[in-house]
Amino acid sequence: MKNDKLFFFPPPMVALLLIGAARILDQMLSWISLIPASSGGIVWIAAGLALSLSAAVQFHQIKTTVLPMGSPTQLVTLGAYLWTRNPMYLGILTALLGIAVIMGTLPYWLVPPAFFLIINRIHIPYEEAQLEASFGPRYVRYRKAVRRWL
Repeated sequence: MKNDKLFFFPPPMVALLLIGAARILDQMLSWISLIPASSGGIVWIAAGLALSLSAAVQFHQIKTTVLPMGSPTQLVTLGAYLWTRNPMYLGILTALLGIAVIMGTLPYWLVPPAFFLIINRIHIPYEEAQLEASFGPRYVRYRKAVRRWL
């Protein structure tokens, strides 16, 4: 599996592309706010970015790759990884919810579920197969003990 090449946009790029698409749709059409726009989304954005960043720092500290298509050298199971197998993706999803709260219109509210579906159906299965190939029974035990999202 080490030589497999997966051609896709990394998850942060997926999020940015979806936000860009929402912005274009939002500007092209007059949308009715689903909920009143609120600056309270800033808290969601900050929490999401903090979660993603803390998980990325853990990877850096133990010198393993954060790149989904990279070859992992260590299995991370501490910190946020004790309660979710994907804190970086959960953090991005949380930040996207914050953006939806701030903007309040339908195109932005479609971004979090679209991100979730893309990551859950394309990225995570590939990564899980790679982790199982790299770490075997140790990863299988971890996968059974900790939920994919929450």
